[in-house]
Amino acid sequence: MKKGLLVKLLGVTALAALTLGLAGCSSSSSDKKSSDSSTTSSKTLAVVIPSSDHGWEAGVNYYAQQQVKKLGLKKYKIVTSSSVNEQASQIDDMISQKVGAIVLQPQTDEVSTAAKKIVKAKIPLVVFDRKVDAKYTGYVAGSNPQIGQLSAKKIGDTLKGKGTVAVLNVPSSGSVSAERTAGFKKVMKKSYPDIKLVNMTADDFTQEKGLKAATDMLQSNKKVDGIFSIDDESSIGILQAVKDAKRTDIKIISGAGGDQAYFKQIKAGGDITKFTATYSPAMIGDAIKLANQKMNGKDIKKDTIIAPTIVTKSNVSKFLDTKSPY
Repeated sequence: MKKGLLVKLLGVTALAALTLGLAGCSSSSSDKKSSDSSTTSSKTLAVVIPSSDHGWEAGVNYYAQQQVKKLGLKKYKIVTSSSVNEQASQIDDMISQKVGAIVLQPQTDEVSTAAKKIVKAKIPLVVFDRKVDAKYTGYVAGSNPQIGQLSAKKIGDTLKGKGTVAVLNVPSSGSVSAERTAGFKKVMKKSYPDIKLVNMTADDFTQEKGLKAATDMLQSNKKVDGIFSIDDESSIGILQAVKDAKRTDIKIISGAGGDQAYFKQIKAGGDITKFTATYSPAMIGDAIKLANQKMNGKDIKKDTIIAPTIVTKSNVSKFLDTKSPY
């Protein structure tokens, strides 16, 4: 394992341990409350999210803690899980405790069965990031299709409509991967038909899996002009694979998320054009805000989709944040 990867993974592990220690605790009211942070309900707001085994998830946990404090919530639970079964069990616990509302970031689509139990129990359900097959109260996410579409335009224009582009897909991420790659391929087919697409598959959104997927892809393809990556941490691993293979044919690599480590690589520049499309973990704050409003009897918007911003060397300085864990 590369030293840089090990240091980053240790950092994420430490953050996960810290946030897990905080999970489920009550928070005292913050001095600074948003204008609609009414906490008249005596019920508990539950936030059910995956564990922080990925930088983006560490960011989700971080921003969830920030938002409950900002809203001045006195009764809340933030619980994390490492598997579908564990998350389903946590959902059962929240239902039995008769919480006032649940914010759910599903482990995978398989959590739909447990999500339906929330609906049946008539507990407001705000789903974050990944969709479930259940009649949720609200849904908050970035625009995965737009990430693919905007990235396709950036890559297609940079390559002037010619060449070969590898497309990363991560089936374990469910709708996130499917929507990003579908959006990308749709624009490519319509606007850049002379660009050949080759597939590369990773098991997860991590640097190690990105490194492995890219290493295998590069061995199978002697010339690749660009790589469409759907995750910033994966992109860092992909860049390492390109470096290890001493490949000079790759001209452009994308990303998605908002990882500070990848932002730094974008800022550093180099022979490869690097960019990303934002999909910030801070969006969990919008989901918590909506769930709190619903718990307090207010009507909320059913679907909140946040458009991405393309981050390049020219504007990356605006996105650098030394305090962010991701």
